[in-house]
Amino acid sequence: MTIDELEALVAIARLGGFGRAAEGLRRSRPAISRRVEMLEGELGPPPFEPVRRGAVMTEVGRTPTRGRCWRA
Repeated sequence: MTIDELEALVAIARLGGFGRAAEGLRRSRPAISRRVEMLEGELGPPPFEPVRRGAVMTEVGRTPTRGRCWRA
């Protein structure tokens, strides 16, 4: 996991969507999506679930200590 991927994860969680996270981080929406795809490759299940106008964290996203790549 990279700092950029973690930054995207936090921004999506705080701002409630990929588009808002992209604006907040001054990145393109596809760039944010790529970072989340990379996290999904490491975590397995997706950290976010799409909803009507945004995204919400799944259990994997809310509980990073349970994810494979999050162990210390």
